[in-house]
Amino acid sequence: MPELQLQQKTSYELIEEQSRLNEIARELKSAPVISLDVEVNSLDPHSAKLLLFQLAVPDKAYLFDARHLDLRPFQEVLGDEKILKIAQNAKFDYGMLKELVGIEIVNIFDTMLAERVLTCGLTKLGDLSLVSLSRKYLGLELSKEIRKTFENHLRDFTKKQLDYAATDVLVLFPIYEVQKARLEKERLEKIASLEFKLVPVVSEMELRGFLIDVERWRRAIDDYRRKAKEVDQKMQEELRPYSRATQKDLFGNHANVVNLNSPSQIMEAFRRVGLDLPSTGEEILARHDHPLAKLLLEYREYEKIISAFGDNLLAKINPKTGRIHPDYMQIGADTGRFACSNPNLQQIPTDSLFRSCFIASPDHKLVVADYSQIELRIMAELSEDPVFMKAFREDQDLHALTASQMFGIPLDQITKERRFQAKSINFGLMYGRGAKSLAAQLEVSEEESRQLLDKYFRQYHRVKTWLDSVAREAVRRGDSTTLGGRKRYYEKVTPADPNYERQASYIERQGKNTPIQGTSADITKMALVNIRQRIRKEKLDAVPIHTVHDEVVVEARTSVAERTAKIVKEEMERAGEELLKKVPVKVEVAVSDVWEH
Repeated sequence: MPELQLQQKTSYELIEEQSRLNEIARELKSAPVISLDVEVNSLDPHSAKLLLFQLAVPDKAYLFDARHLDLRPFQEVLGDEKILKIAQNAKFDYGMLKELVGIEIVNIFDTMLAERVLTCGLTKLGDLSLVSLSRKYLGLELSKEIRKTFENHLRDFTKKQLDYAATDVLVLFPIYEVQKARLEKERLEKIASLEFKLVPVVSEMELRGFLIDVERWRRAIDDYRRKAKEVDQKMQEELRPYSRATQKDLFGNHANVVNLNSPSQIMEAFRRVGLDLPSTGEEILARHDHPLAKLLLEYREYEKIISAFGDNLLAKINPKTGRIHPDYMQIGADTGRFACSNPNLQQIPTDSLFRSCFIASPDHKLVVADYSQIELRIMAELSEDPVFMKAFREDQDLHALTASQMFGIPLDQITKERRFQAKSINFGLMYGRGAKSLAAQLEVSEEESRQLLDKYFRQYHRVKTWLDSVAREAVRRGDSTTLGGRKRYYEKVTPADPNYERQASYIERQGKNTPIQGTSADITKMALVNIRQRIRKEKLDAVPIHTVHDEVVVEARTSVAERTAKIVKEEMERAGEELLKKVPVKVEVAVSDVWEH
């Protein structure tokens, strides 16, 4: 069996003496490639204890008992740009070594990220584990059961634990060889390199975390609870005349006539007022211009915020640091966008009530910067639509301009409502939305929505040509590509497939969106790498702590905040200009005590 063959070949040495560690640190200075891993007793770097540190060359692993050894002599090896370091989920190892030892790793090849780059669109995130990669590339079945035995481990290491730790670093070499060849074949080395360079940035964002004003947060949540209650009471009053339930409670208050969290009760109550709905889904409610439908949508929005954020978010505050440390997935979406969890700070409402609860540390400021309409600028670049490009070159408000041209209204007379309708169409098209979907959002009939789209495409004819073209190409080729060279793959479909129409329609929608959203992700990631490098070069007390799609948040000491803001703006613009050659890039930046623009 391949597994037995690997174990027979597995050669490792357990190091428990500092003198031997120092000797190996000197020897590895001449190694062109090494692999690494850590074993810890907790996933939280702020409270974890480092148990084992593993390093390997292709034919031998070195296991260092980190409980009794000083690992700092390895800084020279791990910080050497000429030596490649292979790791699986390098963000984790980087964070542990930086926080617990003070070591920083440079020149990383992350097998997990490489696999994500190679298979975006085709694999689930669960397929990126070392177990999956070993099975896929080496035909090996690795067991991860031993991993659990490191939790609260105090005794000598068992042979099973040592075999496990050595295997984890030795299998990385053959996996790396196959992935490296595939990245070259698919011309994905450049985008993979960007992801690898981003690892330290993301790990440091997680380590630093975000400070939150707990009392202000509680007041904000209470405010939303009050709003939800007011809407609930208003709906009860509206529905009471149509209900048989007229009883009062002990205090003389009317009892509720409907439970707003029960779809069946809502549908029954709505029928009594003449609003017969097939369901209470958001899309169905949005189509009805009825006060009760609008009130229910408002109520649900408040409830969603309360349940998603509320006290749940405060429970995520790390007791040791007093800050929130989310998990960032570099390629959380198949387009290349970040995802964030535990908690998801990317979902914090832009409502200043919430964002203003995220604050700078004492004697620090937050530098908050974002790209202005970057996805529309990318669409202008890719479609080369003359009206789009002219608007950006003249620094016009594209949504207002679109509204003016679609509705025949002078620019200075565009209302908020008209601008919103134009904005919905501008962005909706990038997500492959059709007349039906836009009709629901704009609260107009499907026919009106179709007429608006026809007028839009007459005005921006090159946009339509480009969108139709990339949609067809995605189906034909089975992939979409960004300006940065990132690829998103699709399952191949043919007209003979029974679900061809539905599958092709899905691919066409993604084919329109991916080059735009993916290019935006490429630009933001390049900017984050550049910002960190520039900050470190100038030795400023500043560090990126958060990103939301096309927005970057950096925490900087007050004395260098303005300088940091200048760097952030310059590096974000430089990243944008590296990919956008025909359309200007615009970045808005602010220095503040809280997270708001």
